[in-house]
Amino acid sequence: MPVPRVSALAVIRRPGTGALFVNEFHDPVRRLTFHRPCGGGVEWRETAADALAREFAEEFGLGLVIGPRLAVVENIFTHAGRPGHEVLFLFSAQFADPAAYLAERRDCLDQPGEYAVWRDPALGHADLPLFPEGLAELLER
Repeated sequence: MPVPRVSALAVIRRPGTGALFVNEFHDPVRRLTFHRPCGGGVEWRETAADALAREFAEEFGLGLVIGPRLAVVENIFTHAGRPGHEVLFLFSAQFADPAAYLAERRDCLDQPGEYAVWRDPALGHADLPLFPEGLAELLER
């Protein structure tokens, strides 16, 4: 029987604009483009915060300063026609190098074709949703 995936995601805001650093994905079945904070899976005997730092180093070659945990969210979803279930640790974070905020887009180093961009969290609506569901509302608080 499948088990939920455990992941850690970084809530990184661009200074001066409040824009979020997010991955942009496309679901070909639903023909839907959506955004989600960057991060990745937690490995065995690794803390969620350590996983987040490792994932940013692997995916973008960037260091992070990880702040407080903002929430733990359970996400049950369907992507590309396949069911998914995950438990997400959401952390406030900042780039260790202030110059990292200047790039408008960053290609993912270990996943060709994937990339991250800056997006206004107010764009979390039906035409360009921000996932997991409820994240835009959580960030408004």
